[in-house]
Amino acid sequence: MATPDAVTVLKHSLVSPPSSAAATEMSLPLTFLDMRWSHISPIQRLVLYQVPQLSRAHFIEHIIPKLEHSLSLTLQHFLPLAGNLIVPSNSNSGTPEIRYKNGSSLALIIAECTTIDFNYLTANHARNCCDFHPLIPELKPSNEDDSGSTARTTPVLALQVTLFPDCGVSIGISNLHTVGDAGCIFGFMKTWAALCSKFLEDNIDRDDVAATLVSDSPPCYDRTMIKDTKGLSSIFWDQGVVFIKLFQNESSTDTTAKPMTKTDKVRRSFVISRNNIEKLKRLALQKRPQLVHLSSFTVICAHVWTCLVKCRGPSGEHVDDEEVEYFCCTADCRGRMDPPLPSNYFGNCQTVIRKNEKNGKLIGEEGFPIAVESIGEGIHQRLKNNDSLFDDADTWLPGIAGINLDRLVSVAGSPRYNYYNLDFGWGKPKKFEFISIDTSGAISLSGSRETDGDIEVGLALSKPRMDAFAVIFNDRLNSL
Repeated sequence: MATPDAVTVLKHSLVSPPSSAAATEMSLPLTFLDMRWSHISPIQRLVLYQVPQLSRAHFIEHIIPKLEHSLSLTLQHFLPLAGNLIVPSNSNSGTPEIRYKNGSSLALIIAECTTIDFNYLTANHARNCCDFHPLIPELKPSNEDDSGSTARTTPVLALQVTLFPDCGVSIGISNLHTVGDAGCIFGFMKTWAALCSKFLEDNIDRDDVAATLVSDSPPCYDRTMIKDTKGLSSIFWDQGVVFIKLFQNESSTDTTAKPMTKTDKVRRSFVISRNNIEKLKRLALQKRPQLVHLSSFTVICAHVWTCLVKCRGPSGEHVDDEEVEYFCCTADCRGRMDPPLPSNYFGNCQTVIRKNEKNGKLIGEEGFPIAVESIGEGIHQRLKNNDSLFDDADTWLPGIAGINLDRLVSVAGSPRYNYYNLDFGWGKPKKFEFISIDTSGAISLSGSRETDGDIEVGLALSKPRMDAFAVIFNDRLNSL
């Protein structure tokens, strides 16, 4: 198991947008869709690249300068990511906002790891969750903003690039969900990767190259496009404070800076092929011909949900048939807002789908079609019109507070944002991991490295439960 000193920090770099950036200051008020995430711990991802024969000297002398310069040029189009979340100490001092000022910078840690086997980290079999933690940067807040006022000030993004000599490189990403949803962070990473790849492969280093990569669809930061007609912003903030105190038993509302704790969980990836996805769809239609909504997402989530419920017994846990099991996911709704938001809107624009079923139903022979139908109905009802997007939004957080979180399956990530397509100049990543599922308990979904249309499912569970899940998961697919 990795220890905190498993990596050696080579450099603490503070990367700012170039001085030529058009804007010198930007303040983004939090919309109610941003505010919903303001008390949630950081989202953490890890991308690992296999780069044989990459020496420490070449990494420091040639790779790092290109990474830093391309990052700086990328930030000029994503200024908020070099900024901070400012939360005033009391409501009389203002409202929370994301603030970028001239001179603001993003923390980039340059590190080296010689104590953890790179091939072990990039495998699909079960690995200790703690072994990945040293590769992820922390978001460290302060209690004073840049004007000297008392406020909680937290960077919205931090990055860590770690060298595994003669093996590869990892890029660790920590971000506050408050600054933007998955598509926003992926758009930033996609731009950075493309620019860095251009610099490394063509050996060019021109500032004007960055503009060409985002000219077709620059981020839109207009927060006035989201209307809070129900006063949800203040409701979400107040509920979030109560939520954190309830589950963490703390007087502080700060959840953004806590380091990852030790865990006995292991993480493992499972690939569902396109062929098996189509077989799952046919099985669902055979059992439920009148489904109102059927997609790859619904059958994958239904398969994983029922397998997670079924594996509790074999792993030694007793659950009563009448106990309620919960499923939760989000859906992008930019195109469904009134008026619709552009696809390049930078911020949060997601609604929530929640469903529940009794344990006895999900572990039975009809468990899978029941789960498909339940999730599909939830998506259909939520997205059927504009009025239904947020009609019960004031119950989202209280609804979670009232349930047993061990019975909740939620979804992180999306195959739409395929990190296996990010090429920094080293080709496709060897492995992508959604690190924050260690603590959130979610499952992660991403595209596959090998084949378009295949889906990679990531889980973090106790070793006995992971072993039981693997048997049930694979047996179901093999029987299709």
